[in-house]
Amino acid sequence: MPKATKKSGKNANVQPQATSKSTPSQGSSEDTQQSKRKRGQNEDEVNGESTKNKTARVTRNATAEAAGDVEGDTIRQTSDDQELSLADLAEAVPALKKMHTRMKGGKRQVGKRSSGDKFQLSPSLFEVFADRYRAARNAHKGVDYQRLSTTKNVKDFKGHAAELRSKEPELEVLLKKALAEQRETDAGKPMKNIEALEE
Repeated sequence: MPKATKKSGKNANVQPQATSKSTPSQGSSEDTQQSKRKRGQNEDEVNGESTKNKTARVTRNATAEAAGDVEGDTIRQTSDDQELSLADLAEAVPALKKMHTRMKGGKRQVGKRSSGDKFQLSPSLFEVFADRYRAARNAHKGVDYQRLSTTKNVKDFKGHAAELRSKEPELEVLLKKALAEQRETDAGKPMKNIEALEE
């Protein structure tokens, strides 16, 4: 083997190594075989499922996960299938804002959404949506999703009022969760009343 001709520097005594011809391993794991797209398969179809079905499943799972975060006992307190009462809703919206403030923990924002999540609401947009939802419920009307989708706050939903409407169950779950957390926090604190302060 030829030696390096230049003798100065760190690699003065280093000789080039011979390249070895290695054969790829014959057995590959099941995970890599499953993740590769099979030949002759459509681009829309990966592992036997169409991407449309995956999207629908992911949307259902996201709503189920949001509902799963709320404990079963707290849901029963505010009722399972019923909407929040107006009094509970008046407490829940500020509680949601406090919950998001606690989640941020002094940071400017909770997290960034990935580029693929076009129709996902950030915590601050959930607060805007909650305010609109509360105002509509107080007026005994439904939320005007067409108008809300054209505002500058939710510009990603422009022309997609149905997508925004599909976020309402997720908002209700978050409001119930925030209300339950706020009530637990309030129950843990000693009640301040005028008589106790006078004594």
